[in-house]
Amino acid sequence: MIGILIVTHGKFGQELLESAELIVGELDKAHSIGLFPNESIDDFKYNIIESIKAMDNGKGVLVFADLYGGTPSNSIALNLDLNGYEINIECITGVNLPMLLEALTMRNNLNLSALKSHCIEAGIDGIKDLVSIVETNE
Repeated sequence: MIGILIVTHGKFGQELLESAELIVGELDKAHSIGLFPNESIDDFKYNIIESIKAMDNGKGVLVFADLYGGTPSNSIALNLDLNGYEINIECITGVNLPMLLEALTMRNNLNLSALKSHCIEAGIDGIKDLVSIVETNE
């Protein structure tokens, strides 16, 4: 099973996981880390490394970050080598619930690279102009 880690500002990642759990049920090998005010960046980076190691069972870890260029994604980018640990990691920024749900439901069926691509497509496909859709169907 591919591990899932969500790294965000504040409680956003935790709330995404809780929302996903309402839809797909109990989650295994899925975790979130939030960056909070007054938290040391070094501690935050350490927590990312330790969480990635805990999420991996040999199939790799798909890491989601909330915002490209923000401290969470920058901290992941700085730790992609995991200080020498041999763990396959992929990372997607701009996490949303549709891509997370796909990751959680498809992670036993796809390899890490294919899962990453699938999740990016699901994230993009999940963005809709609801007003336009409703007006078209009237």
